[in-house]
Formats: sequence, structure tokens, C-alpha cells
Amino acid sequence: MHHLSKSLSKVAVTTAILVLSLSGELFAVSPEAAKHGNKGNELAQQGKYDDAIKEFTLAINENVKDPRFYLDRGRVYRLANKMPEAMADFSKAVEMAPDNDVAYFERGKTELAQNQYDPALTDLNKAIELNPNNVDAYYRRGLTEYHQRKFDEALKDYSTAIEKNPTDLNAFNRRADVYVTTGKYEQAQPDLEMALKLKPGDPATEQRLQFVKNKIAQAALPPPPPPPSATPTPTPVPASAFALTPLNILYGVIILVIIVVAILFWLRSRARQTPFDES
Repeated sequence: MHHLSKSLSKVAVTTAILVLSLSGELFAVSPEAAKHGNKGNELAQQGKYDDAIKEFTLAINENVKDPRFYLDRGRVYRLANKMPEAMADFSKAVEMAPDNDVAYFERGKTELAQNQYDPALTDLNKAIELNPNNVDAYYRRGLTEYHQRKFDEALKDYSTAIEKNPTDLNAFNRRADVYVTTGKYEQAQPDLEMALKLKPGDPATEQRLQFVKNKIAQAALPPPPPPPSATPTPTPVPASAFALTPLNILYGVIILVIIVVAILFWLRSRARQTPFDES
């Protein structure tokens, strides 16, 4: 019984130290390296990034030829916002496993997080070339293309991600972003409705969906009538001196009275100067 138990232990150790690497080759991993690697993953899940980094460093020191420990440590560096260290580890993994998509994907993802869109696109292209089934690589490449304002390419990559994973919530949301940015609100609506089905009650998605519906409703309204043409304001004409104003009427009456009186005086004067013949 003791002999059988000892044999099984040897099998377990042998299995532990022969693991499939990223490139498909077998690397010898010592039990000590495996222990540090497992401990590092455990600490990382607890948010203890500095301690996790120490454990992965110990694992690397035990197995310097295994790129997985560089990838694991690089991810933790990224979580700790130590981007230069993360980039160094991912680049080391690319160097050690140049035919594996994960190393390129992780480096591209880190470059995207730093707004380094051109190198990110190069690495994500390589990741997809090596593994066309890497759904997250299509999604990340779509994000990169969106920031580069390559909207047609971004739509294509988001659509591919959705085809390969019809429950990809992020892909539906981000594809809707492209439609909204390009003013295609009717195409954005079903994507946002699907996002709500995948994550019911999400306030951000509900708000964006309402915005899209409002835009669609506004587009359906008839155009407003053109504003009425402005009526030109007539130029005021100065009052004529002969206009029938009360003052002018008074002046006319006075002048008329004067004329009548003058005529009467003239007639009386004529009557006195002409003698009548009474014979």
C-alpha cells in the first residue's frame, strides 16, 4: 500500500513538472515554480498585487524559460497600473513564444489601455492571425479602430465578435457606440435592446437607449415651416406743410376770413367813389 502511494506521488510530480506551454511545447516546471505560480494567482485574485508579483518572480527564477509566468506577472503589473513593467513582461513572452496569440493579445491590450493605438493594432492583428477564434482580440481591435475613427473596420470586428459569441455584452454596446457616433440611430437601437436583455436594468444602457429613441422620434417629425419673411418697415414720410392738420385748417379759415373782409372793404370803397344819377 505504501509502495502504491509512493508510485502515485511520483506520477503526480511528473505530471506537475511536465505542462503544456503556450506554444504547444512541453516545459519542465519544477514543483517549487508551480507552487509560487499558484500562490501568485491566489494573491492576485485577492487584490494583493505586490505579493502576487513577488510570487510570480520566484516562479520565473525557478523556470526562466516558461513564458506563462511572464504573462501572469504582466497581467498583475497591468492591474497594478505598472504599465512599463507589464509591457516588458509581455514583450518577453512574445520573444519566448512568437507563435502564440496570447502574448501578442496581452501586449496589444496593454498598449490600447495606454492609448497607443498603432502598436496595439499591430499586435492585435497578429493575435487574430495566429488564432482567428480569439473573440476578445476582435473586440479589442474594434476598440482600437473606433479610437482611430476607422468606423467601418470597427463595425466589422464588433460584428465578428458577436457572431462568435452572441452573448458578448460589450460588443453589442460598443457596436451601438459606432452607430450613434455615425448618426445611425435605427441600427443602434436593436444593439442596445439586446444589451439590456443580456444585462437587464442596466441604468447606463437604459439611458443610452432612451437617447437613441428620442433621436429616432425627432427624425420622424415633419420639418418645421420656414420662418415668415420679414415685412419691410415703411420709411416714414415727413409731414407735408399742406397736410390737413388742425393747425393748417385754422390757418386756412383765418386767411379766408381776411380775404372776405378785404373784398367787402373793397366793394364799399367802390360804392362811395361812384355817384348815382338821380335826374
